[in-house]
Amino acid sequence: MSHYSAFIRPYHGKTTNSTSNTASSNNENDENSTIQNLIFKHISKAQQPTINPNGKKGTMRGILGEVSNMTLSNKTMMSKSKVIQQQNYVGTILEPQSTNSILPPPLPSSSSSSSTTTSVVSQTEDFICDDYLEFSTELPAEFDCDSGDLNNITTASEFVVDICKYWKELEQRTPIRQNFLLHRREGTASPQNRAILIDWLYQVHDRFKLLSDTFHMAIHVIDRYLQIVDVSKHELQLIGSTALLLACKYEEMAIPGMNDFVYVSDNAYSKEDMKEMERRIISTLSFDLGRPLSLNYLRRCSKIIQATDIEHTLGKYLLDLTFTDHSFSHLLPSYLSACASFLSRYLLAYKRITSLTSISLVIENLWPKLFMLYHTGYSYEQLHQGIEQLGQLLVGQDTTKLKSVQKKFSQSNMFSIAQHSCCKSAYVQIALSHLST
Repeated sequence: MSHYSAFIRPYHGKTTNSTSNTASSNNENDENSTIQNLIFKHISKAQQPTINPNGKKGTMRGILGEVSNMTLSNKTMMSKSKVIQQQNYVGTILEPQSTNSILPPPLPSSSSSSSTTTSVVSQTEDFICDDYLEFSTELPAEFDCDSGDLNNITTASEFVVDICKYWKELEQRTPIRQNFLLHRREGTASPQNRAILIDWLYQVHDRFKLLSDTFHMAIHVIDRYLQIVDVSKHELQLIGSTALLLACKYEEMAIPGMNDFVYVSDNAYSKEDMKEMERRIISTLSFDLGRPLSLNYLRRCSKIIQATDIEHTLGKYLLDLTFTDHSFSHLLPSYLSACASFLSRYLLAYKRITSLTSISLVIENLWPKLFMLYHTGYSYEQLHQGIEQLGQLLVGQDTTKLKSVQKKFSQSNMFSIAQHSCCKSAYVQIALSHLST
């Protein structure tokens, strides 16, 4: 489930024959020799024998001299009459009378240096331990699911619980109002216009081979901007493209150029229009683009509950379906991802449930109450309404005209999850009816 940028520019080198290679190498040697003469021009002839003598290893640098492990002799290497000598942080200028006058001061004894090093190391360790204890949350043993990842530094297992707490605080600071596009004046953006825009953006995102995180962030930027600014529906395509470009700058390693966005829009706007809209969006949002993504929460839920790849993929499919539906915009990313995580596992497990199986036992098995309440902050009772709403959205995919998400998740690398039997309308309705009993 790792994602990598697809925009890695290949190197297209030109091949040359051996004659040209030989000529070019000779030219390079001549050029390097000329440059070397220029660099070492300022070094006197008396100094040159001391630099890299007898072919010993060392990097020759004109200003810094030689950097190597060569042992210094007692002979003076300076022809100038004045030497700056530092001792006890006081600079004095001395007139050397003999070679012995420029010898370095004696090193401190090994016992004093080792004791000093030991004290510094101990103080540093105490500081790090104090910092760790101050900022990390002590995890009860019964809720521990990350201790097995201690050797994997990419999981940040020591701080993942605190990171999730910070996400929960951050999503509360950037809320999106419910039905923020309703009751707008005529000619401005409507929920239907927004759905068409997002379906088109999904095609652009898939065509550019962008990360899923990039698309999720672009939708958040669009919704946060539209709930503040009353825009014309003719500006929506420009707003959507600019939001996707901003998200690319935030998430991607390499991004498409503005010319690419202008091209896919059939020249509906120019590069200057995108630059101006970019300034308007980031200034309206006060340069605050760091809203947590529901996809990040879903990854955490899948890790906690030990979901399979197909269960995680179905959860991603459910999350992507919500973006074209305006009624899901106001839901917190953490809540939406918890609903998607539960519903994906429930739909795949429902075909194995018999009539004698207690539904409460199934729910406790899929969503252990105390364990998931600790890690996600939600119990099943809190998720029930969102799960029902998400299930009805999946049922309605047979009649929708916006098929971009279904097309992507019908591919084999996505387990063809959109065509799976667990996503059929009749199956989902029966499963939801048993869940409500």
